[in-house]
Amino acid sequence: MKVLVVDDSRNDRKIIRYNFEWHGCEVLEASNGKQGLELAAAEKPDLIISDCLMPVMDGFQFLHEIKKFQDTKTIPFIFYSAVYTGSREAELAASLGARAFLAKPMRPEELWDEVGRLMAAEPAGEVVEQKPWPEEEFLKNYSQLVAGKLEEKVRELTETNESLLRLNSELERRVVERTSQLEAANRELDMFSYSISHDLRAPLRHLEGFSQALIDEYATKLNHTGKEYLERLRKSARRLTDMIDALLELSRHTRGKLVKESVDITSIAKEVAAQLARSQPERKVSIEVAEGMMVRGDTRLLKVVLEQVIGNAWKFTEPRGDEALVEVFPTELEGRPAYAVRDNGVGFQMEYADKLFSPFQRLHAQDEFPGRGIGLAIARRIITRHGGKIEAQAELGKGATFTFSV
Repeated sequence: MKVLVVDDSRNDRKIIRYNFEWHGCEVLEASNGKQGLELAAAEKPDLIISDCLMPVMDGFQFLHEIKKFQDTKTIPFIFYSAVYTGSREAELAASLGARAFLAKPMRPEELWDEVGRLMAAEPAGEVVEQKPWPEEEFLKNYSQLVAGKLEEKVRELTETNESLLRLNSELERRVVERTSQLEAANRELDMFSYSISHDLRAPLRHLEGFSQALIDEYATKLNHTGKEYLERLRKSARRLTDMIDALLELSRHTRGKLVKESVDITSIAKEVAAQLARSQPERKVSIEVAEGMMVRGDTRLLKVVLEQVIGNAWKFTEPRGDEALVEVFPTELEGRPAYAVRDNGVGFQMEYADKLFSPFQRLHAQDEFPGRGIGLAIARRIITRHGGKIEAQAELGKGATFTFSV
């Protein structure tokens, strides 16, 4: 049996083709009614299975044209559609001479069985020729069908739109409510931060001050071990004060409104490099900054990112002496425009890379490379707030590269 499948969906045609070829049929394919009409006239198939909604010429027009020609008007015609599935569509299809109107989707074996049942019920030799409709009558009924379908779709779209409007209104209400709650939580967090700053700093200053006073005033009454204990206590108090300051700084940079504007990364990077050079005029570091690097973001916060990342590169290239090199240049990160800071410093082992972006996580001893261990954590928070990503690549003894997108 030769079967012509007419459907604008390539996947649907393939499914039907494989199904019917597996049962020994020869299958022809067309993507619209016009192509189907040409193939039907040329190949004289034993059966036509057609979709309804197609470009160029839809299924109803295709069937109407098929019935006009002596060579094709008796070919059994079955509609197989997922859109036109109502009673009016089925009535029009039957009146035009369609054998049946099947609704998508059907399992391959179900479709094969149903087509076989329909073909057996009315063998091809017993098909009663049906006189084609007059053009005006076809256009009238077809137009009514299309208009009804359009009205149905308009109603569905209207109902969907009303539902979306209600949902949008509810979402807006929830956003306002959640925003209010978030603002209140941020205010409480600010109060808590200031409380920490005030309530903890004072006793820590007392610990450090009294420890120093004991060392200065009672040095002759303390043995070496006692002096060492007091010095440790004083240093611990100072370290805890630094950690409180760092946490407050981290909190400050992860709150507040982002002010989006055009940011000149090149200009900021050069400014940061100049500040570092002034802070340690004895060092000779070559800092190369690419021209024309622009991005949209919060200028103040992105400057903090560059201060942290370029500052890291400056610090960890110190063992390189006059050969120290820091480069700032545009690149890509996961297919997005990005910016990189590369140095030829001490580097690190990549297995510890994730620790770098966590607060107070350090890969080097404090006496070797001083720092609070908070800078890269701040940088990551800021980049995350901009919807971007920051990552590090390095090799021990051969430098590191920090890349971020916004």
